Amino acid sequence: MCFKFFLSQSRIYDFLFFPSLVFYLEEYNNLENGQNYKELVTDSYLAFVKKVEDKLRPYMEDIEVFYTKQLMNQYDFMDLISKANSIFNYRNEKEYLDMLLSLSEKEVNRSIIYSLMLIGESHNDYGYSDEVMEKAEEISRNKDQLITYIKDLPIEAAQKWNLFLILEQPLKYMKKYVELMLKLLPVFEEIYFPYEDEVKTYGKSLVDFLNENGTKGLDDISYSLLNTEVIDEKEINIIISIMFSYAISIVTDIRGTYLAWGLKMEEAFKAMKEINENKTNARVQIFKNLGDKTRYEVLKLIASGETSTKKIAKALGVSSATVSYHISNFLTSKVIKMDKTDNKCGYAVDYELLEEALKALKEDLKFPK
Repeated sequence: MCFKFFLSQSRIYDFLFFPSLVFYLEEYNNLENGQNYKELVTDSYLAFVKKVEDKLRPYMEDIEVFYTKQLMNQYDFMDLISKANSIFNYRNEKEYLDMLLSLSEKEVNRSIIYSLMLIGESHNDYGYSDEVMEKAEEISRNKDQLITYIKDLPIEAAQKWNLFLILEQPLKYMKKYVELMLKLLPVFEEIYFPYEDEVKTYGKSLVDFLNENGTKGLDDISYSLLNTEVIDEKEINIIISIMFSYAISIVTDIRGTYLAWGLKMEEAFKAMKEINENKTNARVQIFKNLGDKTRYEVLKLIASGETSTKKIAKALGVSSATVSYHISNFLTSKVIKMDKTDNKCGYAVDYELLEEALKALKEDLKFPK
């Protein structure tokens, strides 16, 4: 397996998708603690995104036409177009935008249908990309067939409606999109320039490491959190993203598969490993505490509403000191928590924690669904 880094395409990729960062902070703030590794994102990156958002806010109305609040949505206009018109065929942002303007109505519609087929399961029926493109061309030539195809997509009604609007006037949408991106190009250049050397240096060092160590190196650098089995091509193209520094995407376009690798993903993988290890250790402690019969009986009594150490000791025929010892272990592992009812202090089982532990156990042991 050979890895190649592409500097120009890294920049084009970030340019095409950086407008969606205007929605990032809203999406980030809506995440619950622990969700999608929210705690990995650093204050410096949030400050970077805030700077981007401030620069993009005057263009918000136009951005919302082409990008959704769901970051890196596969059904966003640019995502659909770029799958059929690979960024690897162009040297810079302007050249790519010129290509977009040169597309005919049929080519735009074919590109969108082709991308929709790649996103869905249907591409598995056709095999190679040229076969998918032939099928996409057939659908895009026939308006009734095109409408039927969109109607049958397993997506939300609002997304279908947006696709209908685009496919009805593809050149109008393309022209409006390119006009927007030409306005945003100076904004992007101002934001991107200070990081360009860092992207170049890191991209080169990353592929040097991967070419020396192969898929094992990819496993090592991602602490086996990245499933390398899904990357089965002999040559893997890599682009480095600063806009999405804490994200990694396996992207399929007409040329094949490439990795969009966030600039801070190495430290993110390390932090994810530590978080997962801490969570695993916490689960082990939970199940370890449930493994003692007397301690389990103590927990059953607490779950039934009994919180008196003396009464629990009497019910189980053990000393109060023994019960206090078991309760202390449950508190340490967070199986139970302090509770106050009717001005009386006691204990309560943390059912939410136990449910999460059981769910994780099922995932760890690959329970059949």
